[in-house]
Amino acid sequence: MRVAVCKSETSNYMDKWIVAANQNLIKFCRHELDNYRLYTVVKEILSFLENLTNWYVRLNRPRMKGDEGITEEDQRTSLNTLFDCLMSTTQLLAPICPFISEYVFQNLRNGLPEDSPLALKSVHWSSYP
Repeated sequence: MRVAVCKSETSNYMDKWIVAANQNLIKFCRHELDNYRLYTVVKEILSFLENLTNWYVRLNRPRMKGDEGITEEDQRTSLNTLFDCLMSTTQLLAPICPFISEYVFQNLRNGLPEDSPLALKSVHWSSYP
């Protein structure tokens, strides 16, 4: 299933929490990299990825699978939220881990429509979030 990126309003608290955490991570990384403190960025990105995988994905597994009682719209919202978080985290990792982030980006790019501004040939051609 191809997942298209959409910015829709959601009432799910887990979606709001992970999006807020992602935006805080972006703000933190931009501030630290602007001040040439590269050593603090990796710890925060790893902490965010741990929260993403151990809390968001684990607690939203039934929504992402589309289990009984879950609407298709709710399933799509949870998958799009995960996709957006993974895409922006991959872009944040690009200057620090160029090869791993490129590999992840090439796989994430398959879920983008061809007319998307993020459908570039490389994560290094995308702008920093």
